[in-house]
Amino acid sequence: MIMLPGLAGGLGTYELPLDTLRDVFDLSVHDRMLFDRLLELENIRPGTVLEHARAVAVTGVGGVELARTAIERDAYEKSSRELGQLAVLHQALLQLGGSAVQDMQREELMTMEGQVRARKALNRFASEHKVANDTIIDSLGEWSKMIAPVGLELDGCQGALRVLTRSLRKFATDIEEWANSEQSDFRFMAGRVSSATKATYKHALLCVEEVDSWNGELGKVLTDWEGAKQNIGKTIEKLWWLLDGWQEMIDLWQKRPVTDRAKQREIIEEVASFTPVLPIEEITRDEQQFWVDIRVNQMLWAGELRKLGSGEIDADMVDRLERFRRQSA
Repeated sequence: MIMLPGLAGGLGTYELPLDTLRDVFDLSVHDRMLFDRLLELENIRPGTVLEHARAVAVTGVGGVELARTAIERDAYEKSSRELGQLAVLHQALLQLGGSAVQDMQREELMTMEGQVRARKALNRFASEHKVANDTIIDSLGEWSKMIAPVGLELDGCQGALRVLTRSLRKFATDIEEWANSEQSDFRFMAGRVSSATKATYKHALLCVEEVDSWNGELGKVLTDWEGAKQNIGKTIEKLWWLLDGWQEMIDLWQKRPVTDRAKQREIIEEVASFTPVLPIEEITRDEQQFWVDIRVNQMLWAGELRKLGSGEIDADMVDRLERFRRQSA
């Protein structure tokens, strides 16, 4: 299902099945290709949607800029995954391998001699903790793949979700600085965006720190593999949902024209209207009123953005939407 608020001047929010969009909108080639992919998915998740969106983007049907961005981000994430796998093994050696391997450098693991030395050190740990030797290496490989979206706090090993979490803090600061020289209504709007960004950053950072705490206790991970795998899987899945939609907001702001203040205000209006909100089960009681205020303001700003009640209504669009609503009732 897709929820579309205030379409063509209409009031309220329309809920449309994804496969009906062709009957309501004239879709671009890019959107048709993406929707065809999404319709085949049984389980819609942010990471899966991103994977398919990138696959469509790199074809170029959405334009050169979109393709270039997708290719660059794919290349970075592939590199961080590969370095991360090596770094996880290196960390395991330093934590579990004993004094015999404390002088090993990460680069040595790329050599046959280094791999033999690493396996001997980890075999000793496996023997002491009654874990199968091959299981240790396999579990470390699976662990590095699981945490790849977050990665490690090391140069070149930071995953996309860790990078995005950090970007939230800079985004909030940029919006605050921009608002300092603005008139009161836009300053208020920007302040709300900044506050929502900071609040999301704090929740996301807790998830990243939990991943890091597990990476700091790889012995516990390997001796309680099933439990660790389940817990970290839930944390990373939660982080995906917390950060879903934020990259689009950040990209929109980063592409703003530097000298066109009027266009910058339009972007702030759009970002304010569509800033992702935290799910109610994630927030504390003390946070609830803040997010309620955000949602109330968003409805007001979205109304202004779409010029509701101004007479600028696409009559054909309203007719198609109302026809769909009658058919589905």
